[in-house]
Amino acid sequence: MRWLGILLTGAAIAALVLITDFAPSILHVTGAVAILLAGWMVHEAAGLHPQRMTIPGIWLVSYVTVAVIPGFFVAADKHTPYVAPFMTAVLSTLITVPVGMLLARASAGFSRREVKEFFDAPVTERAPSPEQSAAYLLVLVVALALTAGYVIEAPVIPLLYLLRNPGAAAALVGLREESFKLLDSPLVYVYDVLRRVGYPFLICVSLGWYLVSRQRRWLLLFLLTGGIGIVYAAMTIAKMPVAVIVLAAALAWYLHIGGKISFRAAVLGFCLVFLFPVFVLMQSLSGLGVGADVIAQGIFHRLFYVPAEILYNYFEVVPDVVPYLHGRTIGRINWLIGAESEVNIANYVFRYMFPWRVDTGLAPAPFIGYLHADFGIVGVLVGGVLAGVILEGLQIVVTRRPKTVVSLAGYAYLLWCGWKLNMESMTQSLLSGGIFIILALMELMRLIEGFFRVATARPRLARR
Repeated sequence: MRWLGILLTGAAIAALVLITDFAPSILHVTGAVAILLAGWMVHEAAGLHPQRMTIPGIWLVSYVTVAVIPGFFVAADKHTPYVAPFMTAVLSTLITVPVGMLLARASAGFSRREVKEFFDAPVTERAPSPEQSAAYLLVLVVALALTAGYVIEAPVIPLLYLLRNPGAAAALVGLREESFKLLDSPLVYVYDVLRRVGYPFLICVSLGWYLVSRQRRWLLLFLLTGGIGIVYAAMTIAKMPVAVIVLAAALAWYLHIGGKISFRAAVLGFCLVFLFPVFVLMQSLSGLGVGADVIAQGIFHRLFYVPAEILYNYFEVVPDVVPYLHGRTIGRINWLIGAESEVNIANYVFRYMFPWRVDTGLAPAPFIGYLHADFGIVGVLVGGVLAGVILEGLQIVVTRRPKTVVSLAGYAYLLWCGWKLNMESMTQSLLSGGIFIILALMELMRLIEGFFRVATARPRLARR
């Protein structure tokens, strides 16, 4: 039946071409074939089903949405010799990443049936134990202490300035940079991880415990953690951290109901994700004659065209403007080879694209942009296979773990990581981007729970 569907799809496309006299170029035909082949391979590796979202499946949807399809429009807009290597990298990644997924699947003996059984299985816990509650509260207290530390150290809170000064879009750019990126604190990395990874995870855990137990105290903890987390993430008026919190919570809920989500609920969740970004744009542009239609177009352009445009510029900059960096964009490799300083290619490309804007701006690209900047086409091809192994490996790990509240919270965030790989470097996704941190938080919760269990256990009477 699968091959019949492919044949029918091909026949429909052929009929459309004949009826409309549309003659697609070799590039478009190659792209269409690559997308179909990638879909088949990802389906074989982990499955493509809206009611059983997988990390590999999310990656493919994201990559086609933000890199492949917009890449064709970017290529049409540019008339330079850099289009060919750009599109070669974009389309080859459609093959190399799924190949890596299939390699990991074969090595682990993994099958799509395991994913289905995972979604169909109930959560193993019906209510948190005292030790699990204590573990959550301890991690939450640490998060609250760090939040207080940031509020004390931050020289300015852009969110307060935005509420008091509608229409101050120009001033807010500098305030946002000063409040976080230029913050002179040894904890700035921790503060960033807390807002982008820590709070989303804690909110998903508290939501999960409420969904399985229906206890009022967990509803209050969810509302408390969610409120503080959203306010903390919103302080710099960066739009992504708040959107990620809402998205992670929506994904956690989706996983707890076994993926059986209605279309109306999906649309509502989508709208909630963009609620804060829209508010920031409307408030900062208030009184400047910018309508809602312009804001909507700007968001659409930023999400579905700009990532591919930025990726193209990585190929325009490297190697003609900047030589291949041979790993100097990766902090740890940079340290090993003894280079004097890490090359912030995202900042360089930003200043190349927008020389009139703030000097500290960043233009992060999908992960293949960094692989190209470091190692050229070899890096793109080999790195694509490695990315596929990582994505499939994460799916195998979460699927084969017991289906607990904590593991579902981790799964929810890792789904977002599958999408986010097409927005940043691979090393950033693994480290500050959250993959390793989420796995570490899941293990930390288990260890703290075990510590409390041992610490509160009654000593056994010695046998006579």
